[in-house]
Amino acid sequence: MKLGFTFDEKILDKIKFQDLIFKAKKTNISSIELSPDKNVLPIDTYVEISSYCKKLNIDVNFHIPYFAHDYLYEIMNFKEYKKDLIKKYEEFLYIVEKIQNKTCNIPIIVIHGAKYINPEKFNEGMYNTLIFLDWILNFIEKKNISIKLALETLSKNTERTIGDTRKEVIEIMKKFKSNLLGICWDISHDSTNYYPGKVPFDDEFYKHIFYCHIHGVNIAKSISHISIQKSTIDFSKSINHLKQNKFEGIINLELLTKFCGKSYLDDLFNDINYLQNIL
Repeated sequence: MKLGFTFDEKILDKIKFQDLIFKAKKTNISSIELSPDKNVLPIDTYVEISSYCKKLNIDVNFHIPYFAHDYLYEIMNFKEYKKDLIKKYEEFLYIVEKIQNKTCNIPIIVIHGAKYINPEKFNEGMYNTLIFLDWILNFIEKKNISIKLALETLSKNTERTIGDTRKEVIEIMKKFKSNLLGICWDISHDSTNYYPGKVPFDDEFYKHIFYCHIHGVNIAKSISHISIQKSTIDFSKSINHLKQNKFEGIINLELLTKFCGKSYLDDLFNDINYLQNIL
């Protein structure tokens, strides 16, 4: 099992990316996760970041970028705005390919299912998720792009999302049976869904895991993406399960400055050291 972390562009106000990544490398970080979006940073800057990672032998993986949270580009609109969505995602995939040409690794892209407003809209949400996945998997194969997709497990909110139950995620894996599609097990989201109960260790779910996210959760304040050492929920049993089953993928620390505030850098490196000691 290897350790990575989410690259939060907002921290560049406090530290140069070279200094951040070099410091992370000294802690034996194996990968970073980027969400390349020209509205956040110039694409050339993401390429520079990736080239520097290559120099330090750090892999680069990806998360759907911030544009995916714009209404027009949400997967829930795939049927209605298919042309616009395809154009935007093709642009994103070409950026990923450009970066991959620098890093030479086979990256994983973490993706989300479609949102749906109420239970009556579940079938519509699932349909949009399936046709989106069908399109993107075919596009990747047709263009011979060396990437894999990981559908993220999400937490249940008032507005539901396909993938906020394990049953849905497993159903999608069985539907496609593709070696290019697996699960991004967000340990924190999944644990929140079962809280205060115990997380089940179901082989039918775990055998599809490509990649993992982990971050702290404060149940009382309804916030996440904080230090795991400040978390309401203890994730040690989930981490031990991965260890016992010899998981060989990445467990990615997904801390965000929006929720960590001024303590972000301290929280990030404290969590890295904590996880390195138990992995």
